[in-house]
Amino acid sequence: MKRLIATVGLALCLVLALGTFAAANLEIVVPKVNRAPNIDGNLNDPAWLQASIKGGKLVVDLDNNGTIITDYPRIAYVCYDDQALYVAVTIFAPDVDKLMTTAGSVWSNDEIEIFLDPAKIGVSYQWGIDAGGVLDSTHAPGALKHAISKSGIRWVVETAIPWDVVGYTPKAGDKWGFNICGRQIATGTQWLCWNCTFGGFQRPQAFGNVIFGE
Repeated sequence: MKRLIATVGLALCLVLALGTFAAANLEIVVPKVNRAPNIDGNLNDPAWLQASIKGGKLVVDLDNNGTIITDYPRIAYVCYDDQALYVAVTIFAPDVDKLMTTAGSVWSNDEIEIFLDPAKIGVSYQWGIDAGGVLDSTHAPGALKHAISKSGIRWVVETAIPWDVVGYTPKAGDKWGFNICGRQIATGTQWLCWNCTFGGFQRPQAFGNVIFGE
């Protein structure tokens, strides 16, 4: 009987532990900036410094199932103003000039994907940008401003997502679903996420949260 109770207890602990991993929702508080960054692929704007200093910085270093830490983590900076959400991502690779950018779709190349669930209503907006600077999205792609740059072991993407694209304008204290994912091909294909989705990327319930700060 004691052995049975111990076995049941261990099984319950494992279930609870797995549930904890699956339910994890990371959060980031992003600052409101006085001046929008210039979207040119370079991280030399005061807005990105403000994002880093005030906590609007995150690391994408896990695969989508939370089982592997990548050798080439990605660093993202996030901030906003009254017009848009600004996201910049630095992607590392041994030699960015050798990254494949000619596959049939953005999702087949080295790429990043930005996901938003405005007001946490369960609706996912998705934008993907690859190392060739190609944008793919079903959500008003022409309204998204983006630029990339490449140098040595990294490529950088900057984006501006206007609020009218998603139909909501946040105020300080609001919380939205948010995730940064993407395919990494530097060391063989890995599907990376900031907040692990434990499956496909299009799972709003598995997004992290962005909280709009002051």
